[in-house]
Amino acid sequence: MPEGAGYSARSGQATASVVRGKGDTLIFTSICDSLARQVISLTEELTRIRNETGEEVEEPPPQVAHEPTGWQWFQIWAGRLVLITLSLILIYRLFKRRLNKS
Repeated sequence: MPEGAGYSARSGQATASVVRGKGDTLIFTSICDSLARQVISLTEELTRIRNETGEEVEEPPPQVAHEPTGWQWFQIWAGRLVLITLSLILIYRLFKRRLNKS
């Protein structure tokens, strides 16, 4: 078969085709209408059953890719404490200035 040529055959609702690609590549494709309808039907039935029983599908919890190490946790909390302390000092100084002006 020359490049780009193909062959297709149909049997009932099933269709299969072969197309020649570049070089020695063959591309096979098949479709079955009844199988696609069956998948849709079963998916709808599964959804209906889930809705009737009221069960919720449990999704697994998201996996943490990289949990911080102990040292990193220390740095995170130390940084938070420093920011809180600096904020309180700044607020104290502002109040002190306002009280002295009055």
